[in-house]
Amino acid sequence: MAQIKLKLIMERSSSGGSGGCGAYIPGGEQVEGRQDTMADISALLSGIRETFGDRVDISVMDPRSIFSFFDLFRYRVRGTDPVWILNGRKAFEGVPARDELERSIQSLL
Repeated sequence: MAQIKLKLIMERSSSGGSGGCGAYIPGGEQVEGRQDTMADISALLSGIRETFGDRVDISVMDPRSIFSFFDLFRYRVRGTDPVWILNGRKAFEGVPARDELERSIQSLL
């Protein structure tokens, strides 16, 4: 059984967790739109986990983290839109439709 690696590079909420610095975050003033995006992404990731189970290894990285430094250049991450990486290739920017994401994953299995 093939294992697909899904990496999501997106800004996590600056209101919770550790590292609560007071730095300006572009797009941070659009809180309502960002909450909708977070809800959409959460639903997508839950759906992927339901549909594919352990066949998809999901990791989420914050672009502000030092650990994502090389990925920002490798995948040409710009702005605050989420970037979806499937098996080392940039698949989507923004929030894809669920059926698009599932088709892309299915084609790799």
